[in-house]
Amino acid sequence: MEYQILKNINQIIERDSKDTTYKFALLRATIEVIQERSPHQRFDEERVILPMGLLILKWVEYYYPIIENELPQRNGDNLDTFTLSFRKCFKEVTDFYRSRGGLSVFYSELMKGSLHEEIEDSVFDLCKTMRNTIRNQPMRYIGKSVYGTEYSIFNWVQPHRNLIQPDQLDANTLIENFGEFSIPRDYYNVMELMGSFVTGMHSILIHWAKFTVNKDRRLDLNQVLGTILESPLEHRNTTLSQKIFSQLKAERGNLECVWTGGRISDDLNIDHILPFSIWRNNDLWNLLPSKAKINGRKDDKIPSIELLNKRKDSIISYWTLIRKSEQIVFDKELSISLVTRGKLNQQNWESVAFESLKDKCSYLIKTRGFQEFNV
Repeated sequence: MEYQILKNINQIIERDSKDTTYKFALLRATIEVIQERSPHQRFDEERVILPMGLLILKWVEYYYPIIENELPQRNGDNLDTFTLSFRKCFKEVTDFYRSRGGLSVFYSELMKGSLHEEIEDSVFDLCKTMRNTIRNQPMRYIGKSVYGTEYSIFNWVQPHRNLIQPDQLDANTLIENFGEFSIPRDYYNVMELMGSFVTGMHSILIHWAKFTVNKDRRLDLNQVLGTILESPLEHRNTTLSQKIFSQLKAERGNLECVWTGGRISDDLNIDHILPFSIWRNNDLWNLLPSKAKINGRKDDKIPSIELLNKRKDSIISYWTLIRKSEQIVFDKELSISLVTRGKLNQQNWESVAFESLKDKCSYLIKTRGFQEFNV
């Protein structure tokens, strides 16, 4: 069955419509959302249901540098004919942030709900247009070359209420209010296990880059690939965590290494629980104090389930302290990556979040094959 699904995906990449890059963007986004093990995914018999908002966040990430650099993304596309459905409203956003920090600043403000008032309407229109585009274009046609029918793989789940612009637009709004989509469980399983290969050098990214170069022969393939792969999270950012733990260390006189329990004196390091090179995440919950030597040994390894269980009290204790210091930021980040907002309001949110962390680590070790870390 898995082999047949992989054959189908290959046929979709090779044969389905190539009028735009929407197909590549949807497949790439779906695979990445699945492999990030979202706490918002649900299983319903033979299908898996996920929020459309997660796809929109991915598309914002993918297309921002493309729109900013005016790369062609559709047959007949040129600088005078903006034929991508969201190009016009997206250009308003990229123009606004061009002198304000670009993609990184825009993406951060969208995630946190701190968009400038003068651009918030344009961003809402962009997200709404992207949702409609995803639903009416690639979701509709992906798989038609295999099954001969529309919406043969992706199904759109209509939200229970009309989409109204909120007072504050952030990642949670996109996740909770922009509807859902579903895919068959067998496609989910293959994308979960093999998706990294599908998006590798011989598939989506290369096809996307080649498509763009074919529309403008002056472009270089490597240049286009670099633009497509640009991310709002290019660097490790531990500034706020460093401030929190440095202040805590000054108050207490010392800190405990999250992985060994040993005393941290002058060798304080901020460790990414889930390594940044594997999971680009600078959330406060993912940044905890470690001895420099231990952090160096851990490197890009994933904490083993045994180690997590052993250090559960230390991890939860630090989470509690971080939340006390920066509750708004901590809650926003945690509710996107580890627990739903409803569960975050429960008294046992720490245990729920910890089990979700264990699930992510188990997935990275057992399914994705990354090396585990033990002390």
